[in-house]
Amino acid sequence: MPVTIRPATKADEDDVYRICVLTSNAGTSAIDLHTFPKLPGTIYAAPYLHLKSTWAFLLVDTDDTQERVVGYILGTKDTRVFEKDAEENWWPALREEYGRYIQEPANAKPADLTYIKNILNPALAADANIAFAPPHLHINILPEYQAKGYGRKLIGTAVEYLKDAEEGLQGVWLGMDPRNTKAAAFYEKIGFKTFEGAPEAVVGLRFEDWNKK
Repeated sequence: MPVTIRPATKADEDDVYRICVLTSNAGTSAIDLHTFPKLPGTIYAAPYLHLKSTWAFLLVDTDDTQERVVGYILGTKDTRVFEKDAEENWWPALREEYGRYIQEPANAKPADLTYIKNILNPALAADANIAFAPPHLHINILPEYQAKGYGRKLIGTAVEYLKDAEEGLQGVWLGMDPRNTKAAAFYEKIGFKTFEGAPEAVVGLRFEDWNKK
């Protein structure tokens, strides 16, 4: 079955939520950690299908009758624009939906509460990140499709998109789970590096350093 890459749309939201929770525990499934399994994707995936300055591509495994979404890469061309739009149009409804669990946890699990606290008080990107490059990205691939070259292809798709999207863009950055040492080695191999003032577990790629091979 061919594995291909295509642009994502809002109609792909459920697949994006699914992949996010299945990879959000340092690259493996976090299903058992959550009562509310949409929470990881609510922060790190779904907004990029809805807000300003965003883009998204899916990795799909297709046969004669159906396609299965098995990974994604998504992000924003301008992190500050994204943050402002999220504060105005994304977080308010989620705060209303989930905020009550901070005072009355009910059946919310510790991982749920961690994400809910993030929704109530989202972390903004460090100025050093923006100085390196306005765009940032997130990438997740289901475990059975990892280490097969698809991550490099997704990064390449994002790099080519961003290079063409706006004049003057020269790089992109991402934050990673420091527990995910395999991901860290992959990013280093394809050209991501730490940069001046970078917070822990944040690395950036200058497009001129992109290693396609």
